[in-house]
Amino acid sequence: MWAELAKRAFTSLAVVLIVVIMSFSLIHLAPGDPAMLMAGEAASPEYVETVRKQYGLDKPVYEQLAIYLSTLASGNLGYSITYGRPVLIVILERLPQTILLVGTSILLSFAIGVILGILAAKKAYSYLDVFINTVVLIMFSIPAFWLGLMLILVFALYIPIFPVGGMIDIGISEDPFAISLSVLHHLVLPTITLSTFFLATYTRLTRAGMIEALGMNYVLLARAKGIPNSRILRHHVLKNALLPLITVLAIQLGLMVGGVVFTETVFSWPGVGSLLVQAVYYRDYPLVTGIFIFTSAAVSLANFVADLVYFMIDPRIRIKVSV
Repeated sequence: MWAELAKRAFTSLAVVLIVVIMSFSLIHLAPGDPAMLMAGEAASPEYVETVRKQYGLDKPVYEQLAIYLSTLASGNLGYSITYGRPVLIVILERLPQTILLVGTSILLSFAIGVILGILAAKKAYSYLDVFINTVVLIMFSIPAFWLGLMLILVFALYIPIFPVGGMIDIGISEDPFAISLSVLHHLVLPTITLSTFFLATYTRLTRAGMIEALGMNYVLLARAKGIPNSRILRHHVLKNALLPLITVLAIQLGLMVGGVVFTETVFSWPGVGSLLVQAVYYRDYPLVTGIFIFTSAAVSLANFVADLVYFMIDPRIRIKVSV
């Protein structure tokens, strides 16, 4: 088992390295001159050339990549061209806000999706099942940026219940409780926007897993023994039905990164997603690549943890690996 996990860890590192090389190459192939953006439109050609040499942008792309990889191997992500500070510090300043948004969205969508999936499976092919499936499929089809704009239009302009954007009210007191309430108030609309897309997946998977498990022989045996139906659902059916959600949860962490970019941009949420948009606009090569490294490492780590959890809770995989 440990040899298999070591192989998975090595694969994850290889994926991160490939992402680094691809993102670095694609950014440099994009049109535009970052030295011109940093120097300003009114800068002289001599000053633009000075900026280009200062940041090593005058070297060939393959040489810049080699220098970046050697720097990266020492744990240094480089310096942001836009902020003039280490990339790692710039990302870590924005990372807690993104973790808060993504973590809240995952918990909300997972909890509601599992509950809806259980309700749909218990009343399979009934009007309730059809209604739940119709609603979640509609939610699955709605683009995140459009939903965010509609939520702002309805609940921030027409019915001013929630703020338009940002993370905290301006001029709020330094009381931790007041700050927490303000953050939660600003968090409602972005969380709904980001979690709506993934809610449908968790609902459908839970429903399918529950229906499949309810037809298994061990469920029929448990019913024949007189075990209450609620206990069968909790201790037998639900446990097996939730196993596929572990892998899906890890995979969708990567998909959620794209949703974070749209959501944070629409709601002016000061996280890594809005930072990425700004870095791409200003052609900040080190910052963009550093964000890609963080996101790819997060996805690879999530998949590795999912494999580890599978090894721990599913004995069939341990037997297969040992054989």
